[in-house]
Amino acid sequence: MNELNIFKIEYDWCEGEHEETLLGKNVEREEFEKDTIKAKKFAESLIGTKIKKGNYLGKGYCVQCLPEYYEQIIWFLTKKLKYVVCNFDSDIRYNVDDFPSKKISINKFIRKTEERKIE
Repeated sequence: MNELNIFKIEYDWCEGEHEETLLGKNVEREEFEKDTIKAKKFAESLIGTKIKKGNYLGKGYCVQCLPEYYEQIIWFLTKKLKYVVCNFDSDIRYNVDDFPSKKISINKFIRKTEERKIE
């Protein structure tokens, strides 16, 4: 089984816009940091590049604002450097427990959010 280290990369933009991505790869933190610098330089090279119809991220894509800059960095890390996007559901957790009888149980816990109007 391959071990992955998980790295969170994110941005905050005007009017509270926020995005974050979890990326996984079997690399140490120092290598991830070097790779993000490569991705940043790649995205910077696209600033002001004219968009050609039909082109996609990473090729002829004009970077004009932070969300586009961020997308280019994620594109480079996943497509060129083979990081994988990881999803995490913080509302569900699984708990393994044992009993004196040596029976093992696995319990699923789901966090529930409930909304109701207070009057």
